[in-house]
Amino acid sequence: MPWLWYVGPCVLLVVWFLTGLRGRHEARRDRELARWRALMTPEAAPAQPGGRKADAGSDGPRPVRSLPSSIERMLQETGGGAVLARYELVPKLAYAAAVGPDAKNGSEYQVVLAKLAKGAPRLTVCPLPIVDGKRAPNTGVQFKKDPEFMEQFLVEGPDAKAIGRWLSKRIRDALLDFPDAWLFVQDRALAITVYGPVDAERFEELVITADAIFAEHGNEDAPSLLFEARSDADDEDGDDEDEDDEDAEDDEGDEDEEAAGAEGAVR
Repeated sequence: MPWLWYVGPCVLLVVWFLTGLRGRHEARRDRELARWRALMTPEAAPAQPGGRKADAGSDGPRPVRSLPSSIERMLQETGGGAVLARYELVPKLAYAAAVGPDAKNGSEYQVVLAKLAKGAPRLTVCPLPIVDGKRAPNTGVQFKKDPEFMEQFLVEGPDAKAIGRWLSKRIRDALLDFPDAWLFVQDRALAITVYGPVDAERFEELVITADAIFAEHGNEDAPSLLFEARSDADDEDGDDEDEDDEDAEDDEGDEDEEAAGAEGAVR
């Protein structure tokens, strides 16, 4: 069959091209993960909101082979997939992972997973879909006093009032600073995700956003998810303590009103 003389080389070329393309993608991903780890070292870490001090003796996120079972289960909430790399942010409490596509999940994404101090309402926060170039109507939990947040995010969950209390103004502001984030919360665990190929800066922004949420709902004695090199962070925290207390009182009042006015989410 003479046609095999033509088909055979073509198949080999296609296999060679796809293998090379995959190899280049994996090499790029590994470089971005290495850059992200460098950005997360104490010397390179950004200033943290509120001056929360991290472990200045750390060299950055440490690769680990596995995650705690409760954290591993949260990956299914984000879409599952093949876990390509796992990193420890806070021992036994918070981790980061890079996930690739598999037979069931076609997306590559990065995720920060953390344990919460208390049980939380089940909820999902995702960017409000764009239909025909316009934002779709927001049919989720309503935050009528925060129209900017409602223009960017769809919030869904079965208990609108509890969600309204849990998603404080500070958390909503942190999400607005990173509008590509998806947040999943269930019982005493959360996962915050950004979908797409690994990018060091976006991965760093994801951890910063997760840190703001962990600051409100993580264990009180837990360190920051970031690696802060400044030794004066505690002093700054003391200087701002009175002001933070006043802000907290205002926030609590706003959250109660938001919870009272929150309307039911779809599904």
